[in-house]
Amino acid sequence: MTEKSKSPGKGRKAGRPEYQPKIEDRQTVEEMRYCGESETVIARALGIDPDTLRKHFVEELANGHANRRKEVIGLMFKSARDGNASNQKRLEEIGRAVGADESVKGRGKTKEPPVGKKEAKQKAAEQVGGKFAPPEPPRLVVNNK
Repeated sequence: MTEKSKSPGKGRKAGRPEYQPKIEDRQTVEEMRYCGESETVIARALGIDPDTLRKHFVEELANGHANRRKEVIGLMFKSARDGNASNQKRLEEIGRAVGADESVKGRGKTKEPPVGKKEAKQKAAEQVGGKFAPPEPPRLVVNNK
């Protein structure tokens, strides 16, 4: 045998051909990522190794949840515009929750400066109550007015 007859072919590698992801596979990865599945479970569902999944589906793993959430919210808005009352209420709740979060963040609450150990102990001692509270001062019997 010559050297040429031993090689598998010009420009070809020996072994299994490289994995080529399909559009359906990309959608499956995004959908499963949106539902919170791990990379191992997603790889098993596609019948590939987790390293192959990470190599070929970088975009879908990184942004799959955001892309599908955008799609779900779009569908909810379309349904709400068509008169679906439950989606209208749900979108109202989501909007209210996000608006409340942003309004709380936007308020200009200033942080108190950090308190040292001595100041913290002094404040704690001033707020002591119950049976360890300092006694009330005596009341004067005579009022000089």
